[in-house]
Amino acid sequence: MLRPNFVGIAVLTLLGTAVLGAQVKDMPRKPVKPINASATVDINGAPEADLVSLGIERTTAKKIIEGRPWRSKRDLVTKQVLTKEQYERVKESLVAKQPKKKS
Repeated sequence: MLRPNFVGIAVLTLLGTAVLGAQVKDMPRKPVKPINASATVDINGAPEADLVSLGIERTTAKKIIEGRPWRSKRDLVTKQVLTKEQYERVKESLVAKQPKKKS
């Protein structure tokens, strides 16, 4: 008598789990931002200290400031302000925002 009840409970449990599992939707996956990730630095507006905090040498940071405005962050390599290796190390943290044109 106990076996049929036990089997029935097991079957109902498995069916309930399958039904509930089918109704759960996957959450959209977003890239995880590291806690220690630095914010982006605008090469057309950031102070020297912000550029130095990325690992750029102080003299190079001064050259970046003197060469403003930059059309893109890639100009730092084409104008030979940064080497390719230096650029690869900091490119994810740089942006080159363009000043708004006055109408």
